Amino acid sequence: MAVTESAQVPGPAAPPDHAEPAGERAANRAAILDERARGAAVVDHLPFWYSVHLNEPCNQRCIMCVPTGNHGEGQIDYGQFVALFDQIKDYAEHITLIGGETLMYPQITEVLDLLARHPVGVTINTNATMLDERITPHLLALHQLDLKCSIDAVTADTYLRIRGRNHFRRVSQRLLDFADRAAGRENIAIIPIYVVMRENLHEVVPFLDFAELLDPRRVEFHPVRHVESWSVQNGTGWHFEGSEQVCESAPEEFNSVMAEAQRVADRKGIEIEIHEL
Repeated sequence: MAVTESAQVPGPAAPPDHAEPAGERAANRAAILDERARGAAVVDHLPFWYSVHLNEPCNQRCIMCVPTGNHGEGQIDYGQFVALFDQIKDYAEHITLIGGETLMYPQITEVLDLLARHPVGVTINTNATMLDERITPHLLALHQLDLKCSIDAVTADTYLRIRGRNHFRRVSQRLLDFADRAAGRENIAIIPIYVVMRENLHEVVPFLDFAELLDPRRVEFHPVRHVESWSVQNGTGWHFEGSEQVCESAPEEFNSVMAEAQRVADRKGIEIEIHEL
């Protein structure tokens, strides 16, 4: 499996939580943003945000992702990652690591330790099933971390149907444990992710009660997309009909729930990202 390197020049500015780089990083940033503003056909400077697809394997069968569980077995060689990072370490401000299940990558602790030795921000997309004592110290050692955790439910039954595995209690407890360890660390952000469909729409607002316990940087609610034609199962006995589950099938109900979620989030002082139809 080859490195999937998504080099990005983000929007007008990096998110406010990320400190401005100094020295060469600042010069590189200014130069490439200038090249972008001029519409240069060929640029002479490196991007400062990257995404690296570490691995394909995952331990879940999410109904809106790979309900068969056939995720593939590909992964990049650790030496490839090191070689890539050696090329960009003087300019990279932020790296996003994705899978599969990112924390299942066999050399994930080595990757995290390498990144921790440099002033680079890291985003990790994870289902949090592997967020245990083996991994946590390496995450907490990072210069800056956005830990994006996909949950999609607030009850074990709903979680099982959507994610295809009975991991809800493990995931919720490990997130609570991690939040406790990360408390007071401004450089560590927990960002719960909730993919919204008809099956879990009724748990959107109650989910904010759980998310509040994590002291999240924000909570992101994303309506399920690109599954209108799906008719699939994930081994839980639930038959998923995409045309019925997409939020566009009940836009008024979806928008009403999202509006209530915003009101509750405002009352709790939680920043949320929502999408209206």
